[in-house]
Amino acid sequence: MDIQNHYYGHSAVLAAYAGLPRPRHIAGLLQHGWTAVSPVAAHFADFPRVGTDPRRRRLLVWSHGCRGWSPSGEDRETTPVGAPLLYLERLLRQHGWSRSDRLGPVFIPFHGTRLVRVTGEHADLARHVAKVDGPSTVCLHHEDMTDPEITTAWADAGHTLVTAGRRDDPHFLLRIMHLIGNASRVSSNRLSTAVLYAAAIGTPAAVWGDPLTFGNQGADAVAELRARWPEFHTDGADGDGTDGSRPETGAAEADAAATALARRELGADHLREPAELRAVLGWGRTPSIGPAVQYYAASPLAKAAMVLGLTKRSEASTRAMSAGSSNPLLWLRHPLAALPRPLPEGLPTPVSTEEPLRGS
Repeated sequence: MDIQNHYYGHSAVLAAYAGLPRPRHIAGLLQHGWTAVSPVAAHFADFPRVGTDPRRRRLLVWSHGCRGWSPSGEDRETTPVGAPLLYLERLLRQHGWSRSDRLGPVFIPFHGTRLVRVTGEHADLARHVAKVDGPSTVCLHHEDMTDPEITTAWADAGHTLVTAGRRDDPHFLLRIMHLIGNASRVSSNRLSTAVLYAAAIGTPAAVWGDPLTFGNQGADAVAELRARWPEFHTDGADGDGTDGSRPETGAAEADAAATALARRELGADHLREPAELRAVLGWGRTPSIGPAVQYYAASPLAKAAMVLGLTKRSEASTRAMSAGSSNPLLWLRHPLAALPRPLPEGLPTPVSTEEPLRGS
């Protein structure tokens, strides 16, 4: 019922797994990324009525086994379905896919959004990555790829630049899977969705290096990530970001522990079989008009009302979304970004990974 349901190719992957030729409108809201706090607050804040009657519209989260939040603490019911990446993994393995190390090390810098930029010394971080891992494949957010200062910093350090594309590209997740599925190690300077993805499919994954600055977030936010999910952090207890190396002793055990944790955070125990998934998403034999009306009319109006202050987010949602600025004028920089578009096309059959887009 909202554009976030189709971010990153998620609905396309779910449709392929469910046996449909292309995505449909989902009867509810689908979590679109891993979050250190409640996805109800972080992703669903603009729609406070969704989930109050889960028989009509559900709040579809990835997992009920996360360290950062508990479904029992929410005022709305949530339904765990597992992360779309894990469904993609199932599809690929059905066709004989397996991991490899042929890309070598992959680094995915923490990125900002249309509204809030990540600031700091990209050049220093790029040189640090080259020192620790050598020349690497660096996957930049598509907006960072258009920033000459950022691309120059990474390219001058000897790295190969790629991007997974725009968030409305149905092949986005295929490109991410190509990267993390062929990397000897995936690293980032902040714990993020990509790190969890890599660990979940068995690729060594780590967080190290300068976390840079994101909006109004301070050092406390980074320290909390390190304290709550120490399995992914290799930069030492003091968090100085200077040590990205992996100790050889106990590395296999550490990787196995990280994989188990990542799969729990992504909801591996909640994955559904195709028929059950279709039912949970509201994908019956024939498409329903209700979710379509919500997608094209009600959802944009609800978002506009929230941005303009005509309706208010809960206090928890305001805290979860306060890394940047609550100034509604910021949204006017990209006034068309939240408008609904035609649904994405389906994925090819059989499903396969896709090469990421190369930088210039």
